Amino acid sequence: MKASTKRIIRKIQDLNTKRMNQFVDIISKNNNNKSKFLIKLDILYSFLKYGTGYTDYFRGDFINIGHKERKTFVTAKSFYNIIHYLNNREYIGIFDNKLLFDKYFKDYIKRGYLNLKLASYDDYNKFLDTYKVVFAKDPFGECGHGIKKIQVDKIENRQALYDEIIKNKQFLLEEGIVQCEQANAINPYVVNSFRVITLVNNGKSYVIGNALRVNQDETEVIGCTNDLYFSFREDGKIDSNVIDDYGKIYDTHPLTGAKFSEIKIDQIHDSFELCKKAALEVPEIRYIGWDVAFSDKGPVIVEGNEYPGYGIVQFFRLNNKKTGHLKDIEEIIGDEVKKIKL
Repeated sequence: MKASTKRIIRKIQDLNTKRMNQFVDIISKNNNNKSKFLIKLDILYSFLKYGTGYTDYFRGDFINIGHKERKTFVTAKSFYNIIHYLNNREYIGIFDNKLLFDKYFKDYIKRGYLNLKLASYDDYNKFLDTYKVVFAKDPFGECGHGIKKIQVDKIENRQALYDEIIKNKQFLLEEGIVQCEQANAINPYVVNSFRVITLVNNGKSYVIGNALRVNQDETEVIGCTNDLYFSFREDGKIDSNVIDDYGKIYDTHPLTGAKFSEIKIDQIHDSFELCKKAALEVPEIRYIGWDVAFSDKGPVIVEGNEYPGYGIVQFFRLNNKKTGHLKDIEEIIGDEVKKIKL
């Protein structure tokens, strides 16, 4: 059996039919109650033709676009090949491991950190004595997993805490980020994550996408669900719709009541410049998704991702675009895109 056939069978076996049906229901409702059976047939066709899963099908509004537009969208398969081409695998360890990342990009993260694999217990105590809030992180954690917020003055037993975080492999301690008031106005319970995507070409870095992800509730660690997304212009004003994972549009934040039409973040321009500069530190990794926080002292980089999620930046509900992220990449690298096996 061919590898491609095995991949198709595996994808079908792993299909989350409940979630797919949620998307199909929304697509049908938004398109004059179009036949759900026909929608599912088109999802299957798009998967076989473009390698597009039902989530990408929904986000790209494939039901309303043709072949020419569909080809401009990144899929799980094509994105892997894009990243494999643009990013030198010999350097990805710098981004995979948060311990290495913080060391390499210490001038960009702009906060204290401690590597518990190398530090002594005394170093750990001194670190806790220095800051009011710290975060213990799994160096290889993703999507907000493996992160523990620690209020230092509420620690009852430092030795027990130390034993716990070592057991959980949370070997990275970081100084807590104090979020600026403009971001707090949206949701003050969490340090909101601003994704900035950079692409390096011929020694110059470009911003080719951005999206702020904010929690809808009081959760203290940003995750990958129950979030709202929107993008910014350089002047700090929102330039898109504010949406959730299912494409629902919001005018105000459900928890704080903040009006998105009135939101302005003065640090957007500096965030773009910070990420463009950081992107040239490791030019062998040409495509990076940076996570930025708006601190009370200016923008700081939280982490860099050499294989970031691409779905939000090509979600049609965000800015009503009919083309996908592949077009954004091609606009920077031009004919070089032909060298990528898509």
